[in-house]
Parts: sequence; structure tokens; C-alpha cells
Amino acid sequence: MKRVFFSILIPTILFSERVEIKADHFFANDIQKVVKFKGNATIEQGNNHFRASEIIVYFNKKRKAKKYEAIGNVKFDITENGVHYKGRAEKISYSPNSSKYHFWGDVVLEDLTNQRRIEANTLSLDLKTGLADIKGKKSKPVHFIFEIEDRK
Repeated sequence: MKRVFFSILIPTILFSERVEIKADHFFANDIQKVVKFKGNATIEQGNNHFRASEIIVYFNKKRKAKKYEAIGNVKFDITENGVHYKGRAEKISYSPNSSKYHFWGDVVLEDLTNQRRIEANTLSLDLKTGLADIKGKKSKPVHFIFEIEDRK
């Protein structure tokens, strides 16, 4: 099966950063301003990498990406504001203008910089404010693992 390669240029405040997406199938709807990549989908932007069954990109009227979604067995490796995150979830959405990530379904997020690990059902992370909202289920509560320094 042929792999589709699609490159999007997204302007940021100071410079343009290239987004590269690869998948087995590409579908675009210009009226709804949405692009879908299905099958072995990967997205790379700088040091950030996502792998999923499907990646969807939503555009605004000026044809700039306003939201990304990765759906199905998502694996990610993200470095934002000097913090390195790695993990998995069933679905992730990212809004570049607000720097907000939302993770759903058996979320495992490892903060490799601060040596923390979170397991949850849903997780929202606002990288501008540093706020996080983490939820578990009755049968599977939030699991947070971190190390503390010895008091010597």
C-alpha cells in the first residue's frame, strides 16, 4: 500500500514550523476545512511525534491549523516548555493557539524531565498556565507516581 506524505506549514509567532504527516490514506474536505489521514498515521513537528490509527487536522477560514486529533492506539513523544513527555492514549487532541492537550482512554503520561508518571482515564494539560485536570474511573482511579528527595 502506498504511503501518503503531506506537509503543512504553520505560522507561529516568530517563525514557521513544518508539520509532516504520513499515512496510508488521505482524505480532504475543503468545505468543512478538515483533512483526515488513516492507517499507520504519523505526525511530526519539531521534536514532537505522534503515531495513531487516524490523524485529523481542522483548519480555520485562513487555512491555518486550529486543532489536531490523533485517534486509535496513540503513542506520543512531546517536548514543550523544556519538559519531555512520553506516553499513550486512545485519543489526543491538541489546540496550537491555546497550547492545550486533551488525552482520553487509558492514558499513560510520563514526565521524563521531572520523573513523574500519571495513569488516568482522561487528562487535560494547559501548557501556557501549567494547569492539569486528571480524572480516573471508580474501577480505575488516577495513579500518580513520583519521587521525592530524602530529608537528610
